[in-house]
Amino acid sequence: MASSSSSAAAISSPPRKYDVFLSFRGEDTRNTFTSHLHAALLRKKLHTYIDDKLERGDEIRPALLEAIEKSKLSVIIFSKNYASSTWCLDELVHILGCKERDGQFVIPVFYDISPQDVRKQQGSYADAFAKLEERFKDCMDKVLKWRDALEKAANLSGYDNSNKAGTEADSIEKLVQVILNKLDCKSSSNLKGLVEIETKVEQIESLLCLHSSDFCIVGIWGMGGIGKTTLADVVYHRLSSMFEACCFLKNVRENSEGKDGIYNLRDKLLCKILGDENTNTDPPSIGSELLKKRLSRTKVLIVLDDVNDSGQLELLVGDDLEFGVGSRIIITTRDRSVLDEKVVDDKIYEVKGLKLDGALQLFHLHALKNKSPTTVYTEFSRKVIDYIQGIPLALKTLGSLFHRCDTEEDWDEELNRLKKFPSEKIQKVLRLSYDGLEENEKECFLDIACFLKGADVCYAKRILDIRGFFVKGIQILMDKSLISISETNFLEMHDLLQEMGRTIVREQCKDEPGKRNRLWAADDVYQVLENDTGTSTVQCISFDTSNITRLELCGSPFKKMSNLRLLIIHDARHRLEYEYDFGFGSAYKKKILDLSQGLRCLPNSLRYLYCQGYPFKSLPSNFSPQNLVELRMPGSSVGAKLWSKNQNLGNLKVIELSFCMHLTEVPDLSRSKKIEHIVLYGCDRLVRIPSYFKDLDKLRWLNLGECTSLEFLPELPVLCCLEASGCTSLKTVSSSRNSLTQAWDKYELFRGRFNFFDCGNLDENARTNIMADTQLRIMRVATGPLKTRQHKEEEIVMEMTSSIPTWCRTLGSTDSARTLVSTVCEGNKIPNWFCHQNEGSSITIKLPRNWYCTDFLGFALSVVLLHEDSYVDMFGFARYVAPPRQFYYKDVMLGCSCNFKTNSGESHKTIYPSYYPFKEDEGKPGCSRFSNIFVWYSAFALGEGATLNRSNSFYELVTGACFEFNGRGLRGFKVKRCGISLLYSEDVETIKSGGNTGWSSQK
Repeated sequence: MASSSSSAAAISSPPRKYDVFLSFRGEDTRNTFTSHLHAALLRKKLHTYIDDKLERGDEIRPALLEAIEKSKLSVIIFSKNYASSTWCLDELVHILGCKERDGQFVIPVFYDISPQDVRKQQGSYADAFAKLEERFKDCMDKVLKWRDALEKAANLSGYDNSNKAGTEADSIEKLVQVILNKLDCKSSSNLKGLVEIETKVEQIESLLCLHSSDFCIVGIWGMGGIGKTTLADVVYHRLSSMFEACCFLKNVRENSEGKDGIYNLRDKLLCKILGDENTNTDPPSIGSELLKKRLSRTKVLIVLDDVNDSGQLELLVGDDLEFGVGSRIIITTRDRSVLDEKVVDDKIYEVKGLKLDGALQLFHLHALKNKSPTTVYTEFSRKVIDYIQGIPLALKTLGSLFHRCDTEEDWDEELNRLKKFPSEKIQKVLRLSYDGLEENEKECFLDIACFLKGADVCYAKRILDIRGFFVKGIQILMDKSLISISETNFLEMHDLLQEMGRTIVREQCKDEPGKRNRLWAADDVYQVLENDTGTSTVQCISFDTSNITRLELCGSPFKKMSNLRLLIIHDARHRLEYEYDFGFGSAYKKKILDLSQGLRCLPNSLRYLYCQGYPFKSLPSNFSPQNLVELRMPGSSVGAKLWSKNQNLGNLKVIELSFCMHLTEVPDLSRSKKIEHIVLYGCDRLVRIPSYFKDLDKLRWLNLGECTSLEFLPELPVLCCLEASGCTSLKTVSSSRNSLTQAWDKYELFRGRFNFFDCGNLDENARTNIMADTQLRIMRVATGPLKTRQHKEEEIVMEMTSSIPTWCRTLGSTDSARTLVSTVCEGNKIPNWFCHQNEGSSITIKLPRNWYCTDFLGFALSVVLLHEDSYVDMFGFARYVAPPRQFYYKDVMLGCSCNFKTNSGESHKTIYPSYYPFKEDEGKPGCSRFSNIFVWYSAFALGEGATLNRSNSFYELVTGACFEFNGRGLRGFKVKRCGISLLYSEDVETIKSGGNTGWSSQK
């Protein structure tokens, strides 16, 4: 078996020599009740300690204390003269100390005396303590400690035999059963075979706040088979001795089904908590007021396992029930939303899969039993774990299957079999979550499993919306642990869940894929297209042709698919090339793929069409594209006449024609009033952008990057983002002042990125227009509602970048999201509206009196980047001593810190959110022979946590500030010049009218 790793350390209790320790007053019960109890325990094979087992010569006191500490459970038999023995009282104090420190079980037995007399030291106990107080009058702390111990012990859940009901034999039999049940709970917490459990248990215990007397509910949430029940079980058995009553209700979801199922569960819970087999409640009432009061006096530990409906929680532990001080409830569920009403967010523990070492250990434990893994078997194990990842249920189940494999060939065959025919046991557990979904969420789940796993969330939402589904399904699937979202905002789904979803689709028709509603496997798509076996059932096709070496379509295979809504034809390797701007077609000369005949007839039902390398100049003449929402044809042969005037594209929102080398003009979009995204990246023969673009009011993203023949950019609508980097012929850029001022009330449109990086042919008028428009955008955003500027960072990400196509951006950067407006433009002069400028990477400014007044909006920032091996000549051009080095856009980051100072010498340093000017160009290499200007504005202008609060007395006393700029990933570039602009709301009208402001001098 694999050696244990530190991360997989098991929980183990301290070694115990005895099962039971008996504490009693010898003269009262040694020869009666205690002797009979001892004999009954021995008959049950329980190793029991009583004081006559001391070995001759031992010191009584230390040996007795050691015996208590090495016992799993202590039985304290309170009798009339128990309190008269200081020996017994010291035993009692030590026993309770072990209970608090080590979680030892303690059962008080009241023999011939009432719990009330023990608790309040009445009757014979009052007489005993009168003598003790006289005897220990110089050591009253000891007496008080004994009194406190008696009160605590009497308040524990125990066994009352004071009324002598029934025979003594019956009483002892019942007591022995109670002891057995307690010890069974203790022993069942053995963690043999569990890995990576210690840290998880500690985190749950931390959430439970065990040292607090407040009531607390903790939720344990995760996908099926991830180990929620096991974790709750370990915590339950470890902590149960700390509570007066405990109950673990397993399989609440399953046991709630059927008539009165949930009410039967409630009765079971109350019976276990109150220790009364006759407890019964009439649905839907919880019962009498007496029952509620009894519950309110009981410190309980309750586990509700596999809850799938908030109504179950309301009936079992609803607001009409009040449990005793210090009570704890643990709820396990696959559905996070179930916990919303009962559990606060920071009390929900999400169970993650095992890490690699833990997964290997658990898998080897079941696959190899006692054999040690060889290098070969470890490699096979890694392949299995890559497939099933860290789900404990899957690791144990599949490990048992591999236990039958004796050779490497057996292992390889078993793995291939599992990939084709997944384990039914695992699928059954996972499918419970799917079966509990509503129809919309089921469809969303299947779309993600079949072709949206790994997709950007914004892209996935658009696809689901195009398909006619509600995108709120994504959040519901997350709540049910069926999907997750990565830190970079991509959809994630466990491989086993993905395979389950795909199996559900295959089961629609196992032998004829053309009768399924989703096709994604290349072999299935090939079969359907080659044999023309498609039907009206088919709604979605995602065809990756990268492994198809020969396919020549004849006829019209798409004609029969009258309900086809989504069609994606692409080559994953080819797509990678164009995304990273390496060009087309270098690796595919040996492939014979001729889809042209099949593409001459497309169904009118299409809403999403992605066809890489589309072979024609136009869409089929018999195709009615009125339903098209997105049209993507990168690397295609299309021309300006992509559709005829008779074809209506009124619903079109996205068009992508990247790397279409024959495209010289933009297809007519004048009637596509819903258009939001236009991507023409790399169309190096495109020479003009039509003037009607300014009337496309919904346009949010225009990508003209690397359109090297483009010379003129007309006035545009108020775009959210514009990409024009690498447009080396671009000379003229029209001002958008009219559009910007007319849309001043549409605050959200002014934010975004505007990239003219490496556009070395821009004339001075173009640079002026670009920077003037930037000033307008910054002022509009700065004067926006304060609550909007302080949006949650993830909301800003969504708003700023939802219009950027998936392939050319990466989300998730909090810092980047805070930069609400940014512009990059070739040039070496900071705009003149930056009143404070300086050579180098730092600038110290003297702030005017009352600079921090009510209409102050923050700072705009600017730098000029120039290659270190270059200089600016007398005409303003960058000249190079050595060729510029290549850098990666995604690595470029600009930062700024500011140190504010008062006349008294007090200072405060703030750090601006980092600015990633090229975040959308993730992974692409670049270089520039020109100097470039960067201008940006952040909503969080005074640093982390600052809110531009006018009452902030420190900023009112500030008289100067020093700004320092720095960069990362610049690869030989340096900050040549920097600038700061103070923004004030009173200057808005002047700026809108085209006037200049001298903010620093006016204040």
